[in-house]
Amino acid sequence: IAFLAIAPAVGVTAFLAAASLAILGRPFHEVLPNWFLAHGLGMAITLPAVLLLADRRAGPDHDKGRLTEAAVFGLVVAVSIAAYLPWTFPAPLLITPTLVVVAFSLGPRGTALSAMIMAVICTIVLTLGPVGGVAEMWSQASRIHNLQFVIATAFFTSLSVALILAEQNRTRRLLAMRTRAAKRAQARAQAAGAAKGEFLATMSHEIRTPMNSILGFTQTLIRRDDLPAEARRQIELVHRAGGSLLAVVNDILDYSKLEAGEVELALQPQSPEAVAQDAVDIIAPSAEARGLQISLETHGPAQDLMLIDELRVRQILLNLLSNAVKFTEAGEVRLQLSVRDQGCDRLLRFEVQDTGVGIPKALMHRLFRRFSQVDSSASRAFGGTGLGLAICKGLVEAMGGVIGVRSRPQSGSTFWFEISADPAEGTANLPSVEPGPDLGSVQVLLVDDHPMNRDLGATVLKLLGCEVSLACDGAEAVALAASGAFDAILMDIHMPVMDGVKAARAIRALDGPAAAVPIIAMSADVMPEMVERCRRAGMNDTVGKPIQIETLHAALARCVAPTTAEVANPGPDRLDAAVA
Repeated sequence: IAFLAIAPAVGVTAFLAAASLAILGRPFHEVLPNWFLAHGLGMAITLPAVLLLADRRAGPDHDKGRLTEAAVFGLVVAVSIAAYLPWTFPAPLLITPTLVVVAFSLGPRGTALSAMIMAVICTIVLTLGPVGGVAEMWSQASRIHNLQFVIATAFFTSLSVALILAEQNRTRRLLAMRTRAAKRAQARAQAAGAAKGEFLATMSHEIRTPMNSILGFTQTLIRRDDLPAEARRQIELVHRAGGSLLAVVNDILDYSKLEAGEVELALQPQSPEAVAQDAVDIIAPSAEARGLQISLETHGPAQDLMLIDELRVRQILLNLLSNAVKFTEAGEVRLQLSVRDQGCDRLLRFEVQDTGVGIPKALMHRLFRRFSQVDSSASRAFGGTGLGLAICKGLVEAMGGVIGVRSRPQSGSTFWFEISADPAEGTANLPSVEPGPDLGSVQVLLVDDHPMNRDLGATVLKLLGCEVSLACDGAEAVALAASGAFDAILMDIHMPVMDGVKAARAIRALDGPAAAVPIIAMSADVMPEMVERCRRAGMNDTVGKPIQIETLHAALARCVAPTTAEVANPGPDRLDAAVA
């Protein structure tokens, strides 16, 4: 403004004024600088002040109240009047601190208005008031120039302070606004997360409930000896299709847990070789059915005990091995395990090699991403949710490892992952192979609101040799349990009238031996929050739906056979193992 607007405009007017007055006999060389200086300083003060006052977009800089504003402007008027009176000579020195006070109190617009007030009042006092002291030695033009220099210096000093303070206030307001927006976004994200968890729990329950009947009845029928071969083959197909659908549901739940950071590692002494061999043994029937050879090779001390999460490592290996079998038409699938020391711990490297179709380099970026497949066309030859590798990646990274792939089209693929593990002492957590106790004399109360689930549960329990009583809701279960005639209770969670959690608490509040009867939660809702609720309600174990006959037999055996101390305090490990 000073160099591009004020200086050119004032220069032109000063030249015209000096030329005009020169005609009347005034010296041109005196008029030109005096005119330029006086009007230049005046414009330098007036123009920025007017622009600030005319800016309607700017709100009030400060909200100090009417009384504070009146006091500040009163101070400005008083200093302006007293500044250039002859008997108050040091008073001009108060102009700058006064405007600085205005800057702190009223902001840029208040500073601009105060500077205008001071300029007008001081000019009136200086030109019309008495003259004395040092001022008598100066001409009126010199006194006006002095006033303009003082006002300009004070104005620009105070305006700089006011603008800095205004920017700080604006930054604080912006920060406060963004903080509020961030809190609102966080609240929305938390609400969305809660809604997502509730949705997953509901969908898990609603999908698993019919799957419980499908898989349960097909598993029961397969055990019959009087089925024709073709009927048995068709039932096995139905059972495998139901298992595939259940695997899809499990993948979605696993991935949601990884996204929410709810995966907790359970490090226990275990031999990596034993875990790898277990995974190979599980996949071997599928590989043999496709005419593939499957093998395990180990390098280094793979048989030594190390602290690893056996379930998670096996889950990754099963996923990689099943993919290798699915995408290999002929040849072999090989799992290589190498263990080497790296200081205080050991590096475990697992490689799953196949002789399958391979993966083009241009499509590798689709791997390890959720809901993504190398061939996502409608005519693709291989199905799946596209979550398996994303789950593997999440689990490996949760264990502090890395995962990758090497592949060429028509030359097979090698999926590998590396994790670190500390050496362990003690014995491995090996599953018991001893047969469970006979359940022929066990009295079981089955509680479920779904008639088909009650029918299936009674059929399975009778196959296990149990004597079964039925209840359709929690209130009926509490009434029957009060008799103390049962050795175990299988309790559904989501029921009308009284849900399973409330029923378990009511049973634990009964008098006598009825309060100590083992209660096994049996629900399609297997989210961690629900398992924890069951544990806090006093339930001894948890079995997820769809129910597998072997799993139910093992849960009943744990509850009716162990010591009283174990029944009374099942512990979180048993619940976690049941969920797994």
